[in-house]
Amino acid sequence: MTKQEEFREKYKTIKSKWEESTKIYQKMVLERVNKGTKLLDVGCGHSDLLKKAYEKAEFAFGIDPSVDVRSRNPFLKDIRNEYVEKMSFEDNFFDIVVCAWVLEHIENPERAFSEICRVLKPGGTVIFLTPNSLNYNTWIIRLIPERFHNFLTQKFYGREVNDTFSKKYRFNSVKKIRKVMKECGFEEEILLTNGDPSYICFNDVTFRISCLLEKILDLPFLRKFRVHLIGKYKKR
Repeated sequence: MTKQEEFREKYKTIKSKWEESTKIYQKMVLERVNKGTKLLDVGCGHSDLLKKAYEKAEFAFGIDPSVDVRSRNPFLKDIRNEYVEKMSFEDNFFDIVVCAWVLEHIENPERAFSEICRVLKPGGTVIFLTPNSLNYNTWIIRLIPERFHNFLTQKFYGREVNDTFSKKYRFNSVKKIRKVMKECGFEEEILLTNGDPSYICFNDVTFRISCLLEKILDLPFLRKFRVHLIGKYKKR
């Protein structure tokens, strides 16, 4: 268990009803997947985050621009080295498209979601998890030069050295998401913000500060500043 995970577990003892964003995302995806589902994981990487969904779906595909993703991801049978802005799949092919920790890296979200809309069947679903550009954690990240991101994420969060990518934040606010999704032919089912104090937790002092910040962001008029955005949209 990493330090970040330890602080999340500690936070759960203080706020028992709190749920990690990845757990919320996993549940959303699993609820939408059945034996005959055709699923596409955009930016699938080497994570096993959706392993249960891959196993549940009859057809699970992935795309990722990383050249070594096929050798590092044993959970998907069909992985293509492609960008979401231009995919090789036929029209109206998938029942569900999912992506976690990807949309913050996309240069042109309008083009990306137009392409996702193209490969989804009518009535198909897209589910995503991404950072909120309005949150204090994102402000801190933006202040740090990108050349230091690899080192810091490895040092503080225990991620692999090449597990960080350039961040654009072109899609990462409630207002921007709603605008892009409407323009690209999607209907909103769920769009929520969720907190997580663990990003600036390095000791007991910073943990207490983080918990106080989360308590402030729980106020109704400040919830739009919580750290994560989780969305579920349907193709019209």
